[in-house]
Amino acid sequence: MCVVDYYARDPVFEAERLFGRHTRGFAASLDPNLVDEPDTFIKDAWPDVNPASENTSRNELDILWDIEEQIGKDTMDMLGVIRAKNGGTVCFSKAGNLVDDDTSAILGPVFGSFKIALSQTPAVPTIGNRASAEENLTRNISLRVHRRLALQPLGRPLNTLKSPYELIIVLADVMVAHSAILKTSGYLHRDISPNNIMVVDDGKRVRGLFIDFDHAIKTDKSRLALAERTGTLPFMSISNLQNSKVQRSELDDWESLLYVVCWLGVHGVNQDEQVAYQQEIDAARKVGEYYRYPLAKWEAGSFDDVARAKKNDMENDKIFNDCVLRYFQDGAAYDKLK
Repeated sequence: MCVVDYYARDPVFEAERLFGRHTRGFAASLDPNLVDEPDTFIKDAWPDVNPASENTSRNELDILWDIEEQIGKDTMDMLGVIRAKNGGTVCFSKAGNLVDDDTSAILGPVFGSFKIALSQTPAVPTIGNRASAEENLTRNISLRVHRRLALQPLGRPLNTLKSPYELIIVLADVMVAHSAILKTSGYLHRDISPNNIMVVDDGKRVRGLFIDFDHAIKTDKSRLALAERTGTLPFMSISNLQNSKVQRSELDDWESLLYVVCWLGVHGVNQDEQVAYQQEIDAARKVGEYYRYPLAKWEAGSFDDVARAKKNDMENDKIFNDCVLRYFQDGAAYDKLK
């Protein structure tokens, strides 16, 4: 076992909930003297590796290394794709032995019988809400393994962009990378969302950085992936939401990109615009008027509810304009985004 030490301050972001992936992020450096000048992102998460789940064969570290082997480090850098420098499973000492830090080791004999409560309606409203099972009110805790990845380059959030013009550049970069990865290495990302697109600067212009390959899957030769429901709720394709038996393809990811554009057009591209809009939403929720806001039904309710809302909002050009486009933020740049 090779141990690599990284040095970091407090987390860049904390986990939103106790159960689930419990993802945290740290800006870090190999040099303790450069801890305030980090160049690496440490992703600390608990992915599901339940033997009964297809997630078993998906390990983000292995996926990123496989992509790098297929297309090369220089091409990944040119395309703006996150690269894994180091990573693995976190271990701890138990009875004098090193064991994997996972839910089975933590819960011991009660693992398999310990249940957690599920909400039938995903929490509202954060961009980070991923799709979650809605069929049962409780479920057994799945086998989750504590993993850490050291990733480069270190990007900044999408909401640090200054305008929709920069957003268009970043989204174009990411989808060029998406297409290249699918064509060259056969991986379909399957979770296009604002959280999985970051920004880097090359000294001349902003560039997109494509991250988070947790849900990526190897496609077959027809470039189709298994018909598995996965993604971030407001940005999932309608077919994905309906759990259609039709296999997933790049068309689902391109549909997700459309929803990203609509979402940011309405909520705003930069942080100031998003905070101001969120304050309006919070005030509306207090008086029971949240659902009057555009796209509100894209992030709340069952999967079928969200699929139905998207279908209704995009039934034809006039309805799409009335339900979505006319609520874009004001300004010439947002007019271009339309």
